[in-house]
Amino acid sequence: MPNETKQTFHITDDSDFNRVCVENDGLAFPELKKMMEDYILSQATMEFKECWIQDQQVEEGEVRTVQVNFLDTNSHNFIRLYGSKNNETDEVLNMKVDAIDLNTEEVVYERQLA
Repeated sequence: MPNETKQTFHITDDSDFNRVCVENDGLAFPELKKMMEDYILSQATMEFKECWIQDQQVEEGEVRTVQVNFLDTNSHNFIRLYGSKNNETDEVLNMKVDAIDLNTEEVVYERQLA
């Protein structure tokens, strides 16, 4: 059953996000959580907007994809933290952060993290 989506979670409430993903490790992605805590949640200007968590069965095994979106109220940029990992081997496949200018809708910053 390659490329079969097993489950998807979408969180838009800040208190649900903090309870499920930050306090109770609902991301099940420690590397992405550490980046989020160290570089995004530590900044007072970051306002949580939404979180997507998807588990999908692919040829290489089960892959978890996570995207967490924030609004930087200081720069008015939309900040996206994205990552994917193989659930069976715990190998991080991809991790990046980018910023989108809400006025021009252009990517103003992008950094590959893994």
